[in-house]
Formats: sequence, C-alpha cells, structure tokens
Amino acid sequence: MKVKILGKGAWGNALYSVITKNCEQVLLLGKEEYSDDQDVLILAVPVQAIRAALQFVSFADRKKIIINTSKGIERTTHLLPQQIVQEVFGESEYYALMGPSFAQEVEDNMLTVVNLAYDEKSESLPQVQKLFTTDYFSVRPTKGVMAMELAAAFKNMYAIVCGLSNGLGYEMNTRVALIIFAMEECKKLCTALQLSLDGEATIGTTGDLILTCNSTESRNFRFGKHLAVDTVTESFEKTKHTVEGFHSLASIEYFEQKAGIALPLARFIKAIVEKNNPANAKEAFIQFMKEHA
Repeated sequence: MKVKILGKGAWGNALYSVITKNCEQVLLLGKEEYSDDQDVLILAVPVQAIRAALQFVSFADRKKIIINTSKGIERTTHLLPQQIVQEVFGESEYYALMGPSFAQEVEDNMLTVVNLAYDEKSESLPQVQKLFTTDYFSVRPTKGVMAMELAAAFKNMYAIVCGLSNGLGYEMNTRVALIIFAMEECKKLCTALQLSLDGEATIGTTGDLILTCNSTESRNFRFGKHLAVDTVTESFEKTKHTVEGFHSLASIEYFEQKAGIALPLARFIKAIVEKNNPANAKEAFIQFMKEHA
C-alpha cells in the first residue's frame, strides 16, 4: 500500500512516524507537490489550504481512499473537509482521524487513543485502522464523519474562550464550566442538524475538547489567552501558528441559520474577536457568564 501524507508540518511528521511502523511506502508531500500514484491520501494541511492542495493530486484510475486529519471549516464556503473533498474529487472512501493527540507527544511515542470516523462506504476500514495502530497509538472506529468533523471544528473555537478565561485570571472552576457549556452547545447543534455519533465517539469529541481547552500546547488556547491583553493582530504574532478556530468563527451565523438554533458561546467568542478590545474583555466575559450560567 502506497501512502501519501499531504502536509509537512508537525502533525504530518507525527503521522509519518506512526505509519512508517506499519507501511514501507510512505511519503510526505508539501501542499504544492504533485502526486497521482497513491493508494491512500492523508490530509494534514490546515483546512483553509485543503482545496488548493488537492489541485495537485490525482488518483488516475485508482480507488480513492482519503483520510482527513485536519480540523476546521473552510472560511469562504462554510464547508467541512469531507465536503471540500467531495467537491474536488466526487465520491471517495473517506475517513476522519480525530482525537486528543498533540503532535510532539505522538512523535515521542506517548500513549494516545483517537477515533477513526467512517460512513457507509468503508470497505477498507480494517486496513486503514491497521495502518495507524501501534503499541502506543490506538484507533477506535466510530460511525459519523460529518458530526465528528463538525465537533472538531467547534472545539477549536471553544478552546479560544477557555484560553481567554485563563488569560483573564480565571482557573479550573471557570474553565470546566466553559467546557460543559461547549459540550452542551455542540450536542445541541449536531442534534438540530440530525448528525449522530455512536457510543465510540467520546474520544474524538469530548476527549479532544478537553485536551484542546486545557493546554497551552493548543494554539487556539494560546491565541485566546493572548486576547485577554493583546489585540487580535498581536495575538496572532505571539501564537505563531495557524489558528483554525479563528477561521471557523466566520461560519457561526451560517450554522445557526442552518440548524435554526442560537450558539451563544461560539457567538461570544466571535464578538470578542470582532470588538478587538482587550480592555473590555473581562467585563464582557463576566456578563456572558452571568447570563448563561
């Protein structure tokens, strides 16, 4: 099996370190490197770069097996990665690998458990699961790609507000409350959109949310922490990496309208970013918590 990983960043390299234990033909590709002879394509570029990067990929007459590991929403279209891939390639055998998995810890062989989300067309599920499974990296299959990718995108936004609360001086009581609000809001959204997850999805949804909302290793958390005292521009400069949660904020109204519900926590995060006024952040945060606790 010939595997191509699209993305040479930290996460692409972490995945490479896992897959090379099970497969001899693994190649890392930059987002503008052409490829047409892969059996499996793994997406490890930021969501905002997926569409452009796929223009350099062809499957010729091969079966299309695509595994997404990126979390976010395309800013201009409000599409999730699966929907972007479908627009570019049409039908494919598509999976989403999601879960609490910081890249450096994976490269350091820290024990890690993730979800592999799949849909109806999952003929290669055993082989795909085996591709990633090592004695320290465990993969738990779960049905429901769209719900998994949606939860992954929103947890990045929720991590921003958890970072903000930390930057404002609030500790674990407050952060846990925010995580609970986030879980409730995300579940409400998936229910309204009629997207379901099975009982195996806790790792990729709740687990990933807990990790991202609780660590300065999370770039979304760090970005939010900086927002407590810095402008948006300064916060980006200090975070120094892609902040997928920031880009996903542009899709909040779209999903509210599509689902017919309000998303107050996500909307609060967007308001903080748009107002771009650190001096008023604490007052706005206190008011939000009073209204929604």
